[in-house]
Amino acid sequence: MASSVPPRARIRFWGTRGTCPSPGPRTVRYGGNTPCVELCARDGEIVILDAGSGIRALGAHLVATGYSGPLHLFLTHRHSDHVLGLAHFAPLFNGQRLNICCGDGEAVSLEKFATSILSPPMFPYVAGVTTRLDITEWDDCQSPRAGELSVHRFVARHPGEAAIFRLDDAAGALLAYAPDNELAYHNGAESIVQWRRRLADFVRDVPILVHDATYRHDELPNHVGWGHSSNLEAARFAMECGARTLVLFHHHPDRDDETVERMLDECREFVSREGGTVRLLAAWEGLSLGVA
Repeated sequence: MASSVPPRARIRFWGTRGTCPSPGPRTVRYGGNTPCVELCARDGEIVILDAGSGIRALGAHLVATGYSGPLHLFLTHRHSDHVLGLAHFAPLFNGQRLNICCGDGEAVSLEKFATSILSPPMFPYVAGVTTRLDITEWDDCQSPRAGELSVHRFVARHPGEAAIFRLDDAAGALLAYAPDNELAYHNGAESIVQWRRRLADFVRDVPILVHDATYRHDELPNHVGWGHSSNLEAARFAMECGARTLVLFHHHPDRDDETVERMLDECREFVSREGGTVRLLAAWEGLSLGVA
């Protein structure tokens, strides 16, 4: 008999691709929009993770459904694929306010950066739009909150510094989100080994881990230091941290749907061979997951 208890949260993927949008017939199954993930808490509060091109469809959905509650946007960092959709987020142009916080280590103020995206020469002048941004610098708040949710960050290994987010409710962790992160299992340096251990503790036993899987494992030697992981590295880390579900994310823009499927199969074979129990998925646009 199905449980009547509503999930603690529901997570929906609006953009799953990395680096740049890649629409077309080769990416229909998993989607070509860049990172945007929505988390809707039990109390109805909405948290948006990253503002890639996927946020455009999310904004249209929110307007169409008449959502008028608080909107919280957390950016992992400011690379273009994670922010290029902000100027096309429909609620802003309907007069709704947007709370923004960014977890990277950039010295340039977030207010200046976000305003520039919505201003000439990047975007035509629209009266009042930039005044609807409520911007908080991460270091100015002890622990960012969105209603009943708290958001915690861990520094990823990615050029320019990026954040890994863990979202918690009163019952504990709901989601860990690591879209740009180089796990670097090939590197035995003690500092990196210890960093990975601390990261595993940070996301220990998380119900859903969304992790960078930009590369196939045989592509890693040519991309050392680029700030991304392989599919098998993500699977290995998910087992180490005890995640219940791993969602492969940040698909390479040149990766067609069939190759993403093969990468997912490789992960399933690896986890089975290692005796793991983690559930494995590759993120696609429209994927919706509940957290019990």
